Amino acid sequence: MKVLLSTIVCASGLVHAASMYSVVDLGTLGGSSSIAYRINSAGTAVGWAQTPLDDNHAFTSSGGTLIDLNQPATSNSQAFGINSAGQVVGISFIDGQNHGSIWNNSAFTDLGAGNYALAINSSGEIAGGNGHAFVYNNGVFTDLGALEGGNWTQAYGVNDTGTVAGYGAVANGNFLAFTWKPGTGLVTLGTLGGNSSYAMAINNQGQVAGHSTAANGYEHAFISNNGILTDIGTLAGGNSYAYGINGSGAVVGYSGPDAFLYSNGVLSNLNAMIAANSGWQLQQAYGINDAGQIAGTGLYQGQSHAFVLNPMQLSDPSSSAVPEPGSGTMVLLAMAMLAWGWRARPRHQAAHNP
Repeated sequence: MKVLLSTIVCASGLVHAASMYSVVDLGTLGGSSSIAYRINSAGTAVGWAQTPLDDNHAFTSSGGTLIDLNQPATSNSQAFGINSAGQVVGISFIDGQNHGSIWNNSAFTDLGAGNYALAINSSGEIAGGNGHAFVYNNGVFTDLGALEGGNWTQAYGVNDTGTVAGYGAVANGNFLAFTWKPGTGLVTLGTLGGNSSYAMAINNQGQVAGHSTAANGYEHAFISNNGILTDIGTLAGGNSYAYGINGSGAVVGYSGPDAFLYSNGVLSNLNAMIAANSGWQLQQAYGINDAGQIAGTGLYQGQSHAFVLNPMQLSDPSSSAVPEPGSGTMVLLAMAMLAWGWRARPRHQAAHNP
């Protein structure tokens, strides 16, 4: 059986074949849980982790070890973005108030109370919000304004051309995903047939990843190309949410209890792409870089830990290239059905915060 595959789970499309990814456990900062939210081109992940006192501290990773970024006067902090130079952005809570934050090696910059710093591009432009979405560059805040009829916007992604992605309130109380760029302003992306949409990431080609209510009331992950939303679907019905996208348009997120990868039109359960006996249940994927490394959180032997997935050719340069999630999985599935017969095993609402 191991020659062909280890497990088939038809209910959720889960097929354990030759592993496509190795899993790096990032651990915690002494507490019970951690989340990796973004990963840069060097494979450095950022996020937040609990301490023994149950505080959340922002972290960056180095060689699979977490480095605590929390400042002495800060009670809690979270890191939401990192660029290719290793500059990290996020929020710090000081006297109960959120402050936009930049960590640059040993230097810390406070962007002021009421600000959220949520993304950073290669040139150091920062996107976030303080009631209105903003771009911060070289000490200057640019207010991106509000959508027609609304009074609140927030930016969650910014690419290297300075194009921003986020979402904002509209007159009827719903939310709409938008993009913004200098000279064009805010442009809404529409929905998948429902009332609201949320843009969470943007790549250098201007493709946007996020999620939207569909006509049936569920929320579905989407990828947007030139303002046209494509429904990514779900792993097993219900909802799905997309949070990260890389330069080739590969999208990561989660659907139900499982993290997913969407690539070349195929939605794949990431739990099908790691060793069956790894001890992991990958629950949410939030970031993906151009090398295909993925950051997220899952249960490792029952404990909630941040992880980084490394494509096998990065873990073992002598291994063959990782197959596309759709084609390789389907070939192995067909072989398994012929040799062994079909064996089936049955196998959140996203918090739009901050």
